[in-house]
Amino acid sequence: MNCTWQAARDAPADTQYFLYWQKSRDEEKMECELYIQDENCRNVGCIFQNVSIGIEKAYFLVNGSSKDSLIQFYDEYIDLYKIEKLMPPSNITVNCDEIKNDCIIQWQRPQISHSSKDMCFKYEINIKYKVRMSSLTLNINSYICIYHMSENNIFLRSNTRKKYVLKMRAAGSACFVSPAWGEWSAPVEFGKNKPKPWATLPPG
Repeated sequence: MNCTWQAARDAPADTQYFLYWQKSRDEEKMECELYIQDENCRNVGCIFQNVSIGIEKAYFLVNGSSKDSLIQFYDEYIDLYKIEKLMPPSNITVNCDEIKNDCIIQWQRPQISHSSKDMCFKYEINIKYKVRMSSLTLNINSYICIYHMSENNIFLRSNTRKKYVLKMRAAGSACFVSPAWGEWSAPVEFGKNKPKPWATLPPG
C-alpha cells in the first residue's frame, strides 16, 4: 500500500512530515517504516508492506513539525477495500472442442485478504480475433461480456480457423470489494490460423 501527500505551499523549508495509521480501533497507531522522500529529503509518501484489508475504516494521520511554526495536521478515515486495485483473474485456461464451435474458459478469482467468496466478483471478458492482411496483423473486437460470480464461461467461436486473443479483468459486485475494474490479465491466445492449401498444378 502506497500513501502520498503534498507539502503545504506556505510550509517552512525545514518542515518534515510523519505518517501514522491505525488499521482498526482495537489496534495501536503505527508510524510509517519506509518513507518516500523528495529532492529536499522531505517525507512525501510512505510504503506499507504486507497490508491486510479489514471491513473497518482505517485511520490515517499526517503530522508536520518545524522549528519556525506549528504545522497543521491532516487526518482521514478510509475504507481500504474501496481503493484497492484488484489483480486480474489467474490461471486462465481455454479448452476448445475441435468438432463443435464452443470453447470453455476457466479462471480463478483474484486473491484478496478479506474475502474468498465467488459471489464477491464480476468479470469482464474481452476476446479479439486476428486478421492477417499481407504483412499486417489486425486485432478486431469480436466478443465482450460481463459475468457475475461464475468462474467459467462458454464462448461460441464464429470461425474455427481464426486465432483468438483473450484478456480478463475483475471488479467487486458485492461484499467489501472495490467496485472499480482492476488490471487486465496477460493475453491468452487460443484457436489457430489454418493456412490455405497450396494449389497443385498437373504434371507436364
